Amino acid sequence: MKMKEALELAIHAEIEAGEFYRAWAENADKDYLKKELEDLAIWEGEHEEGLKKLYLQEFGVAFERDPSTVVEPELKVQTKDFGDVTSLLRIASAAYLSEMRAAELYERMAEGSTGEAKDIFVKLKKMEESHMDLAKKRYMSIREDVVGFKAF
Repeated sequence: MKMKEALELAIHAEIEAGEFYRAWAENADKDYLKKELEDLAIWEGEHEEGLKKLYLQEFGVAFERDPSTVVEPELKVQTKDFGDVTSLLRIASAAYLSEMRAAELYERMAEGSTGEAKDIFVKLKKMEESHMDLAKKRYMSIREDVVGFKAF
């Protein structure tokens, strides 16, 4: 995959992740969870803006979102899903997998880059890994609510 295509996918993925976390936050029933999810949405927005800046710098044109591009279809959830514990487990699992795939993408992009671009991708990889940790904690917390005890 060429750098331009990879950046376009990465930007789309960051947009989708930000929208996903904002939607989840809007439907969160606990203040601490709402704050955690809003923070994730903000971080994804920062990733998006950083990648857009790199895109402009590398290719001399501003990034244009393609509404037909969907990188993470599992992040397209319905509002009703946020009220069902089983659906929340699926949503938290999708968030974890999405963050994992993003970390893997940034790792591959870092391997194929040099200089400032490489530094950006390494930083993004580490941030996505920290998002994975948060998503896993959220999943385990929801799972504990379902089964009534801490399984792991």
